[in-house]
Amino acid sequence: MKKTVFLLFFMLFVLPLKTVSCYGNNETYSFANFDIIIRDYTENGNLGISVEKTGTNPFYTVIENSHEAYLINGVIMANGYYVIYGNNHLDNEETYYDSMFIVLDQLGNIVKQETYNFGDLDEIVGAYVLDNFLIFHTRQSTDDGQSYLFVTNYFSAYDLSYQMIDRIEIPREIKEITSDENYILLNYEYDNDYDCAIREDLSLLNANEILNLTNNAEFESEVTIEFLNEGLLNNEIVENGITVNYPGNYKLLYNNAEYNFVVNPVVSGVEDNKTYTMEVTPIISSGNIMLNDDLFISGTKITSPGNYELIITGINGYQKSYNFTITSDLNGITNNHTYLDSVLLTFNGEAYLNNQFIESPVELSEDGEYVLKIKGENNYLETYYFQIDEEEETITLLSFIQKFDIFILVVVIISGGIILKKK
Repeated sequence: MKKTVFLLFFMLFVLPLKTVSCYGNNETYSFANFDIIIRDYTENGNLGISVEKTGTNPFYTVIENSHEAYLINGVIMANGYYVIYGNNHLDNEETYYDSMFIVLDQLGNIVKQETYNFGDLDEIVGAYVLDNFLIFHTRQSTDDGQSYLFVTNYFSAYDLSYQMIDRIEIPREIKEITSDENYILLNYEYDNDYDCAIREDLSLLNANEILNLTNNAEFESEVTIEFLNEGLLNNEIVENGITVNYPGNYKLLYNNAEYNFVVNPVVSGVEDNKTYTMEVTPIISSGNIMLNDDLFISGTKITSPGNYELIITGINGYQKSYNFTITSDLNGITNNHTYLDSVLLTFNGEAYLNNQFIESPVELSEDGEYVLKIKGENNYLETYYFQIDEEEETITLLSFIQKFDIFILVVVIISGGIILKKK
């Protein structure tokens, strides 16, 4: 507490004409289309900061408290909100300063303000967004009377509603820290290699770990391989893990070990060596796709009858093919069949009846012999032979009686009887 009062008095005394306040905030944090400007605010006898946003939808917000002084270390965007972090000094606390962050909405309103104390000199020195988590890096120091000595590091994970999920401690001093879309990368020495990485769930990935990858494995759609520092993928340098999502044959060299693996595309809507009676819609996750030697776009319907070969090519000589057939789905006749009545033909494709082009549907009623040919893609051909004949009349005793008058029939019977009688 004495140190705080002395520091404030000294700075006020030495720099009475400067517009920056005693706690030293006068920073501009630049983003793509706007700036966040943070300055000390000391009006009305309180300590605080002013936050000004420029560009579209600007705002000016004052954050003040008669018992708090703020020192800001950075600003980031998280889920559309502005997250300001650093430390604050509370005059009713024994420790000199504590970790602090403030979350502002698009209008500059405070939606979250949190201070936490690990029992010594604590401040948030970094903030990172990994996937759907906001992770704060708190560095803890102690004062031995002559200098500030490192104690430990804490990494605290919050969801994007700014509720704390978990926290880990890393007691080693971190010389260099950075991040990418997957990790917070830590270097304990001033060299070119990272020693450790923190995932979004706060689990750790250490350098030189054995890869969780089986040699000659095959994967559908994609594979994520975690490692730190450099590797060689198909003779190209890759760093700090890779996600491979393109079909291909791959070879990864890492820590003097070789890993071969294959990434296959996800294919739906068509199967190899299958015959279909209706249209199909192949959907391929990735790769260079050819259908019967023509470029094919995934998700395009194939409606015409034909023989098809779908070929997917990828990295390093990768190729996978699907052969399938679509028929005309002919209805109305059967090959080598005779019909006594008219027939109605329905089909898909380009059709010729006795060498005359026809379109579906078509009704046939004339007697005769017919040859139906339906053509499709890639020399596809269906041929049907059939004929239409009226049924020939068969004479029976009943039909004979029905055709002649009964009187004539009686005479014939009597005559037959007389002849028998003369014999």
